[in-house]
Amino acid sequence: MSYESESYDVIVAGGGQAGIVAAIVAAEKGASVCLLEGAPRTHRGGNTRHTRNLRPMHDGPMSVLSGTYDEEEYWQDLMRVTKGKTNEELARLTLHRSTEAVDWLEQRGVQFQPPLGGTLHLGRTNAFFMGGGKQLANALYRHAENLGIEIHYDAMVTDIEINNDEFKSVSVGDQTIKGKTFVAAAGGLRRMWNGLKRHGAILRKTS
Repeated sequence: MSYESESYDVIVAGGGQAGIVAAIVAAEKGASVCLLEGAPRTHRGGNTRHTRNLRPMHDGPMSVLSGTYDEEEYWQDLMRVTKGKTNEELARLTLHRSTEAVDWLEQRGVQFQPPLGGTLHLGRTNAFFMGGGKQLANALYRHAENLGIEIHYDAMVTDIEINNDEFKSVSVGDQTIKGKTFVAAAGGLRRMWNGLKRHGAILRKTS
């Protein structure tokens, strides 16, 4: 596996929706980006492949969504699902920003479809991906490739080098990839940490 650059502005580990979106945002800001996906190309995207829809807050009809789904109703729905165990500050920030999600994704090639009839009025609350999560991932990867993001598959991060609290590089097998910024998007930082420990790797500061 060869890498096009000696060092990148941003290295992203994990090719699910969080990782590919982080890579896209960085590249659209002008950064050089390398995305490392542990899965083969045929299985890229992680759990994103299995999703069907997203639930955005909206104050009126938008795209495939009808009616309104305001902050208070969304908040009450979230409280029921989580049984009240929710960080309100972060949750409300997420609800507010969810309003932008449909338009942002559509501008980058993701297509939506209205829900089928008789689905409990989900057309008001849920925007369904046309083709499901696989289509969502494929559209985002196409956009990423068009931006010039360097994507590597079967690229499992096995070590991370940190020096004086500053990220320096990651290891993929016996190869070292240097960068200025590291985004851990491989199923969440805790899961990634546990995965690294299982493989005998240690997050370390170098002397």
